[in-house]
Amino acid sequence: MPPHTSPPGSVLMATLPPPTAELASCSLSETDYDTIMDKGQNQLPSLPIPPLDQTLARYIESVRPLTTDQEYERTVQAAQDFRSSEQGQSLDQRLRARALDCEQRGTSWLAEWWDDWAYFSHRDSSTFFVNYYFGFLDDPRVPTQTARAALLVSLALEFRQLIATRTLTPDMARNAPFCMNMYRYLFNYSRIAGTPADIAVGYPTETNNHICVVRNGKFYIFETLHIPSEPSSVLGPREIMIQLERIKKMADDDKSVAPPIGILSTGQRDQAAQDRATLFQAHTSNKAHMAKIETSMFVLCLDSSSPTTSEEFSRACWHGDGASRWFDKCFQLIVFANGRAGMNGEHSKMDATPTSRLCRYLIDEAQARPLPDFRNLNAEDLYEIASALDKPQPLSFVTSPALDHAIANAFSYFKTTVDAHEMVPTEFKGYGKGLIKSFKMSPDAYVQMALQLAYYRKHGELVATYESAATRKYRHGRTETARSCSIESKVFCEAMDNPDVGLKARAAACRAAVGRHAQYTAWAVDGQAVDRHLLGLRLIRSSDEEVPELFKDPVYARTSRWRLSTSQISDDCFIAYGWGEVFPDGFGCAYMVKEAELYFCITSLHLGSRDLGQYIVDALVDMKFTFEEVHKIEKAEAAQAAIVAAAAEALSHAERASEMARASRGELAGNTQAIPAHDGLFGDRESDLFARSPSPGRPLLPAPRTSLFFQKHDPVLRTALARSAMAMAQEKYWSGIDDIAFDNLPPGSPRLKNGTVAGSGSSSDLVASPSSLASSEAKTESAGKATTPTGRPRSDSGSQLRNFMAILMGEDGMLSRLRPLRGSSNLSAKPTISPPSSP
Repeated sequence: MPPHTSPPGSVLMATLPPPTAELASCSLSETDYDTIMDKGQNQLPSLPIPPLDQTLARYIESVRPLTTDQEYERTVQAAQDFRSSEQGQSLDQRLRARALDCEQRGTSWLAEWWDDWAYFSHRDSSTFFVNYYFGFLDDPRVPTQTARAALLVSLALEFRQLIATRTLTPDMARNAPFCMNMYRYLFNYSRIAGTPADIAVGYPTETNNHICVVRNGKFYIFETLHIPSEPSSVLGPREIMIQLERIKKMADDDKSVAPPIGILSTGQRDQAAQDRATLFQAHTSNKAHMAKIETSMFVLCLDSSSPTTSEEFSRACWHGDGASRWFDKCFQLIVFANGRAGMNGEHSKMDATPTSRLCRYLIDEAQARPLPDFRNLNAEDLYEIASALDKPQPLSFVTSPALDHAIANAFSYFKTTVDAHEMVPTEFKGYGKGLIKSFKMSPDAYVQMALQLAYYRKHGELVATYESAATRKYRHGRTETARSCSIESKVFCEAMDNPDVGLKARAAACRAAVGRHAQYTAWAVDGQAVDRHLLGLRLIRSSDEEVPELFKDPVYARTSRWRLSTSQISDDCFIAYGWGEVFPDGFGCAYMVKEAELYFCITSLHLGSRDLGQYIVDALVDMKFTFEEVHKIEKAEAAQAAIVAAAAEALSHAERASEMARASRGELAGNTQAIPAHDGLFGDRESDLFARSPSPGRPLLPAPRTSLFFQKHDPVLRTALARSAMAMAQEKYWSGIDDIAFDNLPPGSPRLKNGTVAGSGSSSDLVASPSSLASSEAKTESAGKATTPTGRPRSDSGSQLRNFMAILMGEDGMLSRLRPLRGSSNLSAKPTISPPSSP
C-alpha cells in the first residue's frame, strides 16, 4: 500500500535505535552470504539517484495533465531555476555524497529517512491509515476455529524457522534476487508509540518463542517449544490446538471485566504514546505484560464473530472490534468463529510482499499436506497431551481511573473513525488478466487506466495517483511511486466519453496510456522515477536553508497529494485485501488481478466509495467492449482485404492462364514453349490438379502451389477462390482442353453445392449480394448441362465455380474495388469480364 506522506516541510526526524532483531539458531553476520537466503545479497546494487535533469524533466511531464497552462509555465520555470541554481546543484551533490556513504555502510541512502518520513513521523492512527490486511481463501476441510488457527500457527513457525536457518529461498524477479532485509522484521518485531515519532524494536528470537493470543479483549501467551531454545522441540498442530482450546475456554469463562488494552493501539500516535504511559503508570505489572506482547513472535486473534459478507470480512480483518487486536505488532493472524481467517500487517518496517509470501506459504502448505487428525482425540489423549504442556499464561492488566478514561476515549475515537469510513469490496467477475493479456497489454497498467477512467467519470477531473512499485532489486530498497496520471491517460479518459471519437481511436488512446504507465512503472522499479529523488533533495536540506521555489510551488504539493492511492497484491490464496485512504479527501484502492477476475477494495471518508466501485466496473466493461469491437472491425477489414487480395491473385492467374491458352493455340507469335510457372496462385510443384494435354505439342500447364496468403487464411475462402480461378480458366479460356480435375484438392476441402460452400453458408457471405447469387444459381443450372468440346459432360463444379468467379468479378462484386491489375492485356476473343479501372 502507499505510505502516508507528510506535507512538504513537515518532516520530524527521530533518532532510531539500530534494529536488535537477530534470527534464532543463526549466528551469521550480515557479511556472511553463503546461505540459501543470502545468496546474491552482497551483489545487490545500491538504490540509484537519477540524473537531476532527468528527474526534473519527468516531473514536469508528470504534472502536465494536472495543471493549467499558467500553472505549468510556473512549474517549468521553478524547475529550470532549481536546475541552474547553486542551491539546487549543492543539494543534489550532497544527496549523492550521502548515497556513497550509505553504500559503503551497506545500506540505502533512503532507508532510514523513509522509515521515519513515511511511517514513524506519521501522527494519524496506524490502524486506519497505515496497516493493511489480507483475507485468506477458506479451508472447509478444517473442522473448527482452533483447528484452523493451530494449522496456521504451526506453518508460521515453520516459516520462521526457514528464516532462522537462512534456508528460505530469496524472492526473485526475472532470475535476479530481491533484497531480503525486510524478513528480519517479520517475527518478534513491534512498533512503539512515541513522540515526536514512533520507533521500531526487534527482539532476540532465541529467547522469545511465545505467541500472544487475544480473545474477548483479553491477552494470553503460550510457549511454542517444549524445551526453551531448542527449535526442534516445537509444538505440533494438535498440541497448539489444545493450547488454543484452553485459552478460548479461559477467556469465555472469565466473567471479570479486564481492561481491553488493545483499543489503545488504535488511536492517533501522539495519543497512543500518552496512553502507553498511562497504562504503565496504572500498575507496575502492566509494563511487564506489555513486554510479553511486544516480544512475542506475533499475535493470534481468536474472534468470536463470524463475518460472512465481503464487507464484514474485510472490516473484521481491517479493524475488527478494536479491543481484540494489537495493531503495533509485526503481524496478527486472525481466525474467526466460522473458520475464516486473515492477517493484519504493520507497515513501517515491512512492505506487503514478505507478508504475502508468508500467507501464501500458510495457505498453500495447508492445502497441499494431509490434514492433521484434529477430530479423533479422546479424553485420555487430550489429558496426555495437555499434561505435557505448560498452561497458557493470562496477561492480567490492572486498571486505574486514568486508564479507564484513556480506554473510553480510545473507544470513542475508534467508533467515530469506523463510522466515518465507507469501505466497499468490489468483485469483478467479467474477466481478468487472461483476457487483458490477449489484448497484448500489461494487466496492471490496464487496470490502472480503468481506475483513471472511473475517477474521471465520477469527478470530471483527474488527480495525482499513487501506485506502489517495489525497488527491492536494490539493497534495502522499499518502494517508489509509479505516477498513474499522465498526458496519455488524460487523452484516453477524454476520448472514452467523447461521442465524436471512434472505437479505433479510443482503443489506440488506451494502448498509448497503458504503454506509458507500463514504461513509468519500469522506471520506478529501476529507481528512475521522480518522487524519491525529490524527497531526498528536500530532506538533505538543512533547517537554516531557504526552501527552494520548486518545493514551494503549489503544484508540487498538489501533485504529491495522492487523492487516489493504489496498490496491487495478486494471489489466488487471497479473497480480500485492503487498507485505508492516505489523505482525507481521497480514496484508497487496493486491488488484485487474477486470471479470470479482478478484485477492488475502495475506502474513503464517505466520498462515494460505492459509486467509484461501480464506475470501475463500468470502465472495465467499456474497455473490454472497445477492444473486442475494434477486434471485430479489424478482423472484418482484414477479411475484406483478404478477399480483395485473393480475387486480385485469382484474376492475375486467370489472365496468365489465358496467355498460356492462347500460346498453346499459337496465338502468341507461334510460341509453343511451355510457359514457366509463376509465383502466383499456382506454381512450383507438379500435381494432378491440371490434366496433361491429350494433344501432342501442347504444353503442360503450371502445377498448383498454395501461396503464403492462402496458407494463412480461412480454408473455405482459400478453396473457393482457388477453384474459382481454375473454373474461370476452364470455362472461359481453355475451351479446347478437357475438364480440369478437382478431385485432388486437399482432404477436407469444402465443396460448392448449389451455390453454397459447404460449412460456410451462402457464398454471398464471402463476396456476393443475394441478387447476384440468385442470378448465379440460375446460370449454374443451365451451364451444368453443357459439354466440353471433346464431348464429355462439363464439370458441374467447374460451372458453379465459374459462376462464383463471375459473382466475384461482377458489377457488384469485390473486384469492383480493384485497380487494373495487368494493364490492357487482351484476353481471348471469347466473352470476357474485365476488371474495373478505378477502386
